[in-house]
Amino acid sequence: MRGPRRVSRVPGADPMEPMSHLTWISVVLSGLVATGPSALAEHPAHVDVPQQLPIPSEPVDGNTLGVPTPIEDPSGFALRHIYDRVQAAGRGEGQANIVVYGASHMAADNFTKHLRYRLKRSYGDAGLGFVVPAKPWRNYYNRDVSLSHSDGWDSHWVSRSHNHPDKLYGLAGISFTSSTKDEFISLKPEKRAPFGDNNNRAEIFYWTQPGGGTMHVFVDGKWQADVKTASKQGATAYHVIDMAPGKHSLTVKLKGDGPVTLFGVSLERSGVSGVRMDSMGINGARLADQLDWPDAVFAEHLSKRNPDLIVLAYGTNATGDADEPIARYERRIDKALRRIRSLAPRASCLLVGPSDRPVKIDADGDPWHVTGRPRKRRRKGAKPVALARRPRQPMVIEKQKQVAFANGCAYWDWNAAMGGDLSMLRWTHSEPKMGSRDYIHLTRRGYDRIAELFLDAFMAPLTAGPSKPTPGD
Repeated sequence: MRGPRRVSRVPGADPMEPMSHLTWISVVLSGLVATGPSALAEHPAHVDVPQQLPIPSEPVDGNTLGVPTPIEDPSGFALRHIYDRVQAAGRGEGQANIVVYGASHMAADNFTKHLRYRLKRSYGDAGLGFVVPAKPWRNYYNRDVSLSHSDGWDSHWVSRSHNHPDKLYGLAGISFTSSTKDEFISLKPEKRAPFGDNNNRAEIFYWTQPGGGTMHVFVDGKWQADVKTASKQGATAYHVIDMAPGKHSLTVKLKGDGPVTLFGVSLERSGVSGVRMDSMGINGARLADQLDWPDAVFAEHLSKRNPDLIVLAYGTNATGDADEPIARYERRIDKALRRIRSLAPRASCLLVGPSDRPVKIDADGDPWHVTGRPRKRRRKGAKPVALARRPRQPMVIEKQKQVAFANGCAYWDWNAAMGGDLSMLRWTHSEPKMGSRDYIHLTRRGYDRIAELFLDAFMAPLTAGPSKPTPGD
């Protein structure tokens, strides 16, 4: 196992771990559809498209991309609770609490910010929610909170290479530890963020342990408390700060008398009706990675958040895990989903599937990179000439739907909303540009569009009135 990673020294982590070994279906290039935007634009979701498509010579119109895609809920009841709570919040009758987990699509907070902004504007703002106190890697963001920190924190997160030796992760699957004097973390609402002006309560999630150190807590630059983390045995702990409503900064600085482990900070509007949303993503994550969270800590933290909706946005990484039998994948995501349902049985549950993730093909017809094989040497600046369907992708989506419905969850098909298999080709080669050159992620404009499609589906029952409480009714 590799050692922990220093927060300040984390380079731009690869947002997706490399593909596993793939067994490739022979693809014949002859007879493919014609190159160009007009041909590529003719392939909506769930239609028969070729196994490969060439890189187009001209961009497609990015403003035309995306397919309206409803949330699937055969039961008709999977989202009833969250819709009831959101409507009650809008009437001034309490809070609707949403917890979002996912991989790099969620970690960058471009998609999730739209969900919370739309809901808060419509039904009220109950606070910024749970925030990881520092950046575990360079491209981790919460668009509403500015994070700053010193260099000496060790970060761990649920992953294949940065696990904590004691599996101490907390609510977000991430933790930070240091014992060095004057190391600090600081959080404050972003100046241009539309929400965050009226938080009146903060809560620090931390770990107590034998020999634990002391942290000095400051609010708006003024000392608030000294918090000792020493205890006879390891345990979760919390430090609550009540404040006058306002746009507050929070700083934790270490005394240097022992290790201090932090999981995160919740910024709330206590006693105020509205929507509160915790957005938490880990680059390269899979849904089954949640099984690595220790039950006791995770269960306690999740219970404290009292979720009315849990969104699980995973699958893009799993589409590349071709060395994992699909039956094993199904068993593991079923186990992870049953665990979530048992820990929060009252909450609504929504599984968001993978985005389109095609395979890059070079001029020799070879896949760009397959884990387990030596990297092929290519000339500098070489680019893929075509994209191929990823064979595992439809299997992952099918199993996700089956497991979601069996566990009383709803499902939203991100791949279908993009336009189906190989739609990433159009999103990346568009004007304005909607997809990233890695053919995995979207641009900010692309995330704006996919969030719009998701919100249209999610909000439809709310705007339709109480007679349609869920998309399945």
